Amino acid sequence: MMKKLVLSVIILCGFTMSLLAQGIQFREGNWKEILEIAKKENKLVFVDNYTSWCGPCKKMVSEIFPLKEVGDFYNANFICYKLDCEKGDGVEVAKTYQIMSFPTYLYVDGNGKLFYRSGSYMPAEKFIAEGKIALAEFSDKRTIEEWEALYSRKKNNASFVKGYIAKRNRAKLDNADILDQYVSIEKEKNLMDTTFLKELLAYDNKLNAGGACADFIMRNWERIREMTGMKAERMAEFLSYSMGRYSYSRAVKEKNEERFDSYLKVMAFLNEKLGADVANEEVKSRSRFYAAVEDKLRFEKLAEKHADILFEEEKDCLERDHEKYMQFLQNLIKDPSGIASQTPEHLAFTIQFAGINESSSLAFSFRDLAANVARLSDNRELLNKAITWALEAITLFGNFTCYETLAEVLYKMGYQKEALWQMEKALDKMPAGNDAIAARIHGKLDKIKNNK
Repeated sequence: MMKKLVLSVIILCGFTMSLLAQGIQFREGNWKEILEIAKKENKLVFVDNYTSWCGPCKKMVSEIFPLKEVGDFYNANFICYKLDCEKGDGVEVAKTYQIMSFPTYLYVDGNGKLFYRSGSYMPAEKFIAEGKIALAEFSDKRTIEEWEALYSRKKNNASFVKGYIAKRNRAKLDNADILDQYVSIEKEKNLMDTTFLKELLAYDNKLNAGGACADFIMRNWERIREMTGMKAERMAEFLSYSMGRYSYSRAVKEKNEERFDSYLKVMAFLNEKLGADVANEEVKSRSRFYAAVEDKLRFEKLAEKHADILFEEEKDCLERDHEKYMQFLQNLIKDPSGIASQTPEHLAFTIQFAGINESSSLAFSFRDLAANVARLSDNRELLNKAITWALEAITLFGNFTCYETLAEVLYKMGYQKEALWQMEKALDKMPAGNDAIAARIHGKLDKIKNNK
């Protein structure tokens, strides 16, 4: 009996190993060594950048990477490599290539030059197609540097600029300024092309709030909506992300008030389309911006008003979340096919957040407001109120970062014992296996313990 069991295990292991062998073969070694191999073989490195907690990353590993057709294509054409972006070389690579979501796939040469990037879970056919785009970019005789060198001389040639945008799009580069240039020089009848409009409104596009693209979209809103077939609310949501989020981040990075004012103007237009309270949204945006650029005085003037708006938004929030949760469960019962493709961990995460969608978002807004007060203000009256806001965040959604923020506010006020208690709670609730988060929380714990 035992011999049969052992034989069965051996056969099963052999079968598993054969499946692994037919998929992508990832090389061993550090980042520098992998780049040296790529130089010697004159190939691109395909880098799967992942994290231990990323559901789509795990799906790619279990469902796509082991496929024979995927292995045949990637092993023949690339040096394949994996990096955990929270450990070792992965941390520096994530910074270098500004990796913000997972999985992210990089296609780089032996010098680390990026030729193409992609990401997310995708079926085998699309994943192979992405690799083919990377190979085409690698063999393109006109490099991105040559396009860039020509741009200053040919920036008023609409045909050239359109080609330059296409080239940069394939490399997933920021095209916001170049798109503004193209829209400013191209004839409007050529801009009113369905394919171009859909590309312009793509969710992952980057657009300036104060440029020619924004003016063109707002001026032709109804016509664009009709040509693309998008509902007004959906179109406003997409632009709030592609134009709003990008423009805000850029204004903060540059500490550029003029750019921020352009952002406010566009968001007022979009928030009106979304049926949001335009005045309240502006207060919240100003509060966040002043905190981000460390304008202490203007932030302090708006912090309490920001909190009042959040408390107003909280009314009936739990009831709305409960209704959405029940609808989610009903939809799951009607069509359970979506469960099959999810790992148990990812499914548990999905179910959890289906019941706290709005309240968790509101909790993080309270948390961030309290954290900004702790970071910028010495006003004890305001710090006292920040304690209330941090506690409200915990009540809505007890994420470890809410306890972390409460600890920081308490410590700022001189309550060392209470701060230590809350930071220990944050440590207890933080996700396992994330070295960066663990180092941050332990560092803050040590600071409180040593009263630094």
